[in-house]
Amino acid sequence: MTIVVTGASGFIGGELTRMLVERGEQVRILARPSSNLDPLDGLPLDIVRGELDDSPALARAMSAADVVFHCAALAADWGPWSDFERANVSGVKNLLQAAVDAGTVQRFVHVSTSDVYGYPRTAVDESYPLRDVGYNYNRSKIMSERLVDEYLHQFGLPTTIIRPVTVFGPRSFTFTVGLSRLLLDGDLPFLAKGRARAGLIYIDDLIEGMISAASEPAAIGQAYNLRDPSNITWRESLLTLADGLGASTRPRNIPTPVAVLAAFGLETAYSLFRIKTRPLLTRQVVYAMTRDQGYPIEKAEDELGFAPTIGVDEGFRRTIEWLRSAEGQKALTD
Repeated sequence: MTIVVTGASGFIGGELTRMLVERGEQVRILARPSSNLDPLDGLPLDIVRGELDDSPALARAMSAADVVFHCAALAADWGPWSDFERANVSGVKNLLQAAVDAGTVQRFVHVSTSDVYGYPRTAVDESYPLRDVGYNYNRSKIMSERLVDEYLHQFGLPTTIIRPVTVFGPRSFTFTVGLSRLLLDGDLPFLAKGRARAGLIYIDDLIEGMISAASEPAAIGQAYNLRDPSNITWRESLLTLADGLGASTRPRNIPTPVAVLAAFGLETAYSLFRIKTRPLLTRQVVYAMTRDQGYPIEKAEDELGFAPTIGVDEGFRRTIEWLRSAEGQKALTD
């Protein structure tokens, strides 16, 4: 069986690739010409270099493919719409079409996000309607899910959508490295005292759920929330990380209204003056860290047998161990 993975130079795609190879699977990856694949050195991979708008490369990647895991995406809280549209909308459509054209794909697993719910005040299950709240990432991922549904119903492509909440673990440059740098510098505050459920899931547990979804017949045409069943809060998460790093400064608290106002002001200023770098704070981050992220996972438990085996506590232990390693220390200082 040939398994195709996109986004293998990233966090989720990279760890998925390693775990599939460890299980003896034949793995082909689609990687941009500029992608650094050094972390995958030594793995027996079939590598196809190409962008998501490169039709010949997509055809080569999908040739005789049985299962596709689409992990590549622009996951950010700031940036021009054109970048999000190219990566998360047009790119997804091109890949879906290539999968249909190949004629061999038995399952197309699309990695989405719980952000498609639009940051509701209370955690919701998969029946909740997707809500565009005007943020480029949220909007682009909704559009990509609609494309996945379109190819399911119009072309018969067997698809499954995965909606992880917040994924963490070694080599996560968004969560693990990014938050660790801020904690060590004393620049990461609690928002709303950090009381909101963080909705974390350790990378290996996420991948087990993804692999189960790819082989479960009942998962065709379905979407699944995936997170750890624990109710760990942002406060507990950040203090665990800070203690493991030996951070000397505890995060200060910023009330939600103040954070929202500050984020709105920064976003407005950055847009007005066409500043290309990311603002220090965005409303998307504020809502993600102040709204309940404990999205229900009963559907995944019932239909996929989803049951994380590593969990948050052990996941943090492994993550902190990696941060203390030579690789982790290099990532923190690069």
